[in-house]
Amino acid sequence: MRCECCNAEIPEYSAICLQCRNVVPYNIKGFTNTKFVQTQMRSLVSEYGESIANVQQLIGIAADLLPDLDVERILLVKAFNAGVMNIFLGAENRKSAVSDAKSLLTEGCSMSEEETEFVLSVITYMLKMRYVSKLIIREKSKESEEHENKVPVLTIESKVYKKFDAMLHRLSKSISIKEGYTKIDSYCFDGFGMMKSITLPQTLLAIGEYAFTDCRKLTEIIIPPSVKKIDKGAFNACVSLKKVRLPDGLLEIGDNTFFCCSELETLVIPDTVSGFGENAFSGCESLKKLVVPQNVKFIDKNAFAYCPELVVYCHENSYIHKYCMQKKIKFQTQAPGTELPGYDTKEE
Repeated sequence: MRCECCNAEIPEYSAICLQCRNVVPYNIKGFTNTKFVQTQMRSLVSEYGESIANVQQLIGIAADLLPDLDVERILLVKAFNAGVMNIFLGAENRKSAVSDAKSLLTEGCSMSEEETEFVLSVITYMLKMRYVSKLIIREKSKESEEHENKVPVLTIESKVYKKFDAMLHRLSKSISIKEGYTKIDSYCFDGFGMMKSITLPQTLLAIGEYAFTDCRKLTEIIIPPSVKKIDKGAFNACVSLKKVRLPDGLLEIGDNTFFCCSELETLVIPDTVSGFGENAFSGCESLKKLVVPQNVKFIDKNAFAYCPELVVYCHENSYIHKYCMQKKIKFQTQAPGTELPGYDTKEE
């Protein structure tokens, strides 16, 4: 699939074009017809232009476009009648429009979180506003699912550092988590825009999915050797992240783990890692050196999308070596059994 704005190729199952940041259709949890509804409603803008501001006309057209989708149609009609289009068409910026619309839908229309996100995703796509819901369904390719079924499941009996604990440090530039915690909860530090550094406890075993997503000022993170599991999207969109140390014993680099970490330059993968998930390093525009051990036996086809500077260091005839040749990714090989390069001493 190609972006309708810049014609760049879009990674399979991605919701955003990495080139121009345009949003592509995606499904919402509980609403597997979201993509269809999004594209149908966007067609209204091209065909009817400013007349979509006429609520009754918009409702009539929506009924014609979605005759068989009763639930989706009823939700949209309810939102239109409540005035949600006036919010978007009269807003000065996208963020305030989404926030005001979300309040209207949840409080004024008594919609559930899934229903609200469905309506928001449809209307923002229709109006060509960049918005990606956190309830997006990221479908897996058959190859990815087969790999996930082979990866050992790590059960963590944990003392969890939760989002409530993190909120006490929302405005802090430097955060230190006390010893004793064994897991950082999912979305724990999501959007912590002030945080530049964080110290993790040596008792930590796991980092939840999207735990540090969109921490835009985070520049460095040293992950303790005790950590065995880092869930998908853990450092998604950490655009200032330059230095990461991964621990031995880590099982895999999951989906979107370093998605759009555009300042990351060097990463050494531990010998225990078995694979890289979907978009694991997509959008790492500055990534120049990735050291990959021969134990890696699965790599998603979009793992390195839009990594123009990438050079992979690996063993000759390894899985990653063959992958690089197939995908035309630059590489440097060493003989099997020899030690691969690590971090340069000047980086210490």
